[in-house]
Amino acid sequence: MKRTKNLIKIISVLLILVLCLPFVFACGEKADNGGAAADKETNDSTGSPATEAAAPVTQATEPTTERETQPPTEAPTDPAELPAPDTIGDYEIIPGARYYLWSPNSNLYMTVDGDFKYAGLSQEDYTGTPDQMFVFEKLREEVNADTGVVTIFYKMKALGTKNSYVDIEDGAEGNSADGQAVIVSETPESEGSHEWVLKAQKKTKMTDDDTKELIDDFADVDLPIFSITNPVGKKRCLDINGVSKSSGGTVHMWSGGTANNQKWFFELVADVESGKIIPRGLWELDY
Repeated sequence: MKRTKNLIKIISVLLILVLCLPFVFACGEKADNGGAAADKETNDSTGSPATEAAAPVTQATEPTTERETQPPTEAPTDPAELPAPDTIGDYEIIPGARYYLWSPNSNLYMTVDGDFKYAGLSQEDYTGTPDQMFVFEKLREEVNADTGVVTIFYKMKALGTKNSYVDIEDGAEGNSADGQAVIVSETPESEGSHEWVLKAQKKTKMTDDDTKELIDDFADVDLPIFSITNPVGKKRCLDINGVSKSSGGTVHMWSGGTANNQKWFFELVADVESGKIIPRGLWELDY
């Protein structure tokens, strides 16, 4: 009897074990899956080769297109220190200072047409903007051994550009003809084409073309007046085409230097800004 009871206990324990085995296996599988997930997360965070994100593809960049250079819009200022003025005839000019140049023929101002290659010069109404400002940079002085006359050579910088100077189209060769175009450029068209000499001129009275009546004798204008001549070859000067009195008249090269359309009054910009002088372009004229 006792043996039978023990047998029944053993069978009962075995039955319980058999019934519990599925639960044991299920728990083990779940634990394994959890460990694998943890391993995957660890691998992802450390950048394993299997899960590392692909590098972004670099897209080709379109080449930038060249744009037209915009001229300066804000007027520059003169340097804090300027050299002593040069004396030319009865007048003085300060190298490195800014000047407006206005024509006694038209009362219009020399203007650079823009900041681009081979831009020209014309005469326009007064604006007071950088495209009407010019700086004469002194290059050298030469003394004539026979006469003792001193000639001063300048470069004529156009402040309406980034870094260009008044030049002669196709260069300043000796056989150049009247009417040769005037341009601005960073490098000379030929040897000497960036060089200019100022010649003091007299104030020539301006009369009406038709009636010959006196318009202006410039007696009340206390400013230097010069012609601006290139010293190479035929030594032609800056001239207003066709003796034009109209805005937009072009500036080119012509022989001479004593006609009103070949002369330029020099207004010092600093004097205009300080109110010491009133630009000719702001005067009220009767013609």
